[in-house]
Amino acid sequence: MGHSRGRQGRGPSASISLTGVRRPHYGQVMAGNEDDAPRWELPTWDPSTDDLSKWKPAARPQRSAQPAARPASPIARREPPSRGVAALPFVWWAQHPWVVVWALVCFIPGAALLLHLIDDSALAVAVTPLAWIMGALFVVALALAMIVSAGRSATRLTLGTMGSLAALGFLLWSVTAVTLGRSQCPHHAGTNLGAGIAASALDGWQNGASSDAAWRTGQSDAAWAERSRSAALVEYQLLYSGCWERLAPVDATRTWHEFRVTVRDASGSALSKIVVVHTAGGAGDWKITAVEGPLP
Repeated sequence: MGHSRGRQGRGPSASISLTGVRRPHYGQVMAGNEDDAPRWELPTWDPSTDDLSKWKPAARPQRSAQPAARPASPIARREPPSRGVAALPFVWWAQHPWVVVWALVCFIPGAALLLHLIDDSALAVAVTPLAWIMGALFVVALALAMIVSAGRSATRLTLGTMGSLAALGFLLWSVTAVTLGRSQCPHHAGTNLGAGIAASALDGWQNGASSDAAWRTGQSDAAWAERSRSAALVEYQLLYSGCWERLAPVDATRTWHEFRVTVRDASGSALSKIVVVHTAGGAGDWKITAVEGPLP
């Protein structure tokens, strides 16, 4: 059919021929077809023509001996920086800040007693610096605890701060304001403990004059005025002067003065009584705060 098409292209009168044509073997030239070029024919292999005994396989390259296994080098691990023994307490402090705060709060009574003992010794000048150091240490501990708790729990921050401050205030009040009795004043208090202003109250009682100027409030206590009018003072004598005992170092600005007085009651009998005058102040500005007595 392909040859018929080729002839049809040469003339207008050519007709299409559908006669069956046997295809020649591949690689052979068809007889009578002058237009087709000879085709290449696949060669066939004849084993009799080749001498296979001379063929030798190519030598495979010899592999060099495997190198000896290198000993495994130890893996270098980065050790954490070593901390000295001196730094361990501070590391523990940073991990447990509130333990340190509460320990300092609980140590307040012991610290007050320690300062009291120092105040009674020859090292009394060290009381004020030590008190400031203790206060600064508590402030630092509380600030560190607040900073650490701020990033962990707001509840712990609030409860820890309010609880520690409340406990601190209560303990400070108990060691400074609670009076344990009467005692001698420390040596650094001096000799002017307000005995002169205390005697002015008894002078007024003896002379029948008012001693309002000697009182801190500017007016005599009403109960004392009533007791002084009920009996006449004959004479008085200063027995002792001292300070009020407390757990903290003694406050030399609060003193007491004990007088022995002789009074005459309405029946004319002379009686010996004890009067204790409380004074407060310092630096020459003493005032009467209360009067106990006349006591039996």
